[in-house]
Amino acid sequence: MIIKEGVSVANSGLVLLSGYFSMLFEKLDLTTNNSFINMESQLKAVHFVQYLATGMEQTQESYLAFNKVLCGISITTPIQDAIEISEDQKKLMDGLIGAAINQWPAIGETSIDGFRGNWLVREGMLKEEQDYWELTVEKKAYDLLIHKSPFNFSKINFPWMLKPLRVNWPY
Repeated sequence: MIIKEGVSVANSGLVLLSGYFSMLFEKLDLTTNNSFINMESQLKAVHFVQYLATGMEQTQESYLAFNKVLCGISITTPIQDAIEISEDQKKLMDGLIGAAINQWPAIGETSIDGFRGNWLVREGMLKEEQDYWELTVEKKAYDLLIHKSPFNFSKINFPWMLKPLRVNWPY
């Protein structure tokens, strides 16, 4: 089933951190050799990615479609609304966001929650094409800083993904 009409997503800015996902999933013991250990690890990854965006452990499944695409799960696969995330896991993911902030001096000093609110929690439209997914990120006034970002996110294609993702982030 191709979803051409599109799915609205609220966390499209996660593409900024996608370059860290392989390392993050390995450190969280979800992957080995760029493959998820099992389906349970993949389902957990969906929630870990959401924690990166929002700092929350519980999210209604209807808000997790984009996470599923990033983690190589069909968006029609049912998933629980929450997982338990340990303090060590939270520190690791918050540290990842802190590192991303430090690598992008153009945005100035910002808190982890400020980064989430300004860059990660972002409306977008996810459309499925025959051979790829396409994400269009909602434009904000301060997006002119995107061209100064150190992140490569125009095309995302992890070995575990069902289809590559093309990202349009207008600025």
